[in-house]
Amino acid sequence: MLYKIFADLIVVAHFLCILFILLGFFLTLKGFFNPKFFDRWLFRTLHLCGITYVGLLTLLREYCPLTILENSLRAGYNPELKYYGSFIVHYIEKLVYPDVNPLIILIPTIFIAGFIIVVYIVKPPVKIRKIFKGS
Repeated sequence: MLYKIFADLIVVAHFLCILFILLGFFLTLKGFFNPKFFDRWLFRTLHLCGITYVGLLTLLREYCPLTILENSLRAGYNPELKYYGSFIVHYIEKLVYPDVNPLIILIPTIFIAGFIIVVYIVKPPVKIRKIFKGS
């Protein structure tokens, strides 16, 4: 039973990570024209690291560690279940693991990663800019 609970928690965490990446993209897009947003160096740095990691995993066609962990937890609980997790988790999984052509995920992921990296370089957070200027 503990395996099932942890697997469900992993799916929710995975969903929250996806929301963070998508929300960060839209906030960065909006913030590009709003200088106050660019003072949030911790958010932007974590988002940059996250989307870069996701982009690399996508390019290398590797599975996310959260997916691997969830699958092993599910296998530990009962590998023959047809309906994994709770009702809510069952539907969140459909959002986290959509049944679509991988290019539909690959192309936007690479675009978002590239955009975030370019914006971070062009308009780095104020605190990061000061570190590299030596102030």
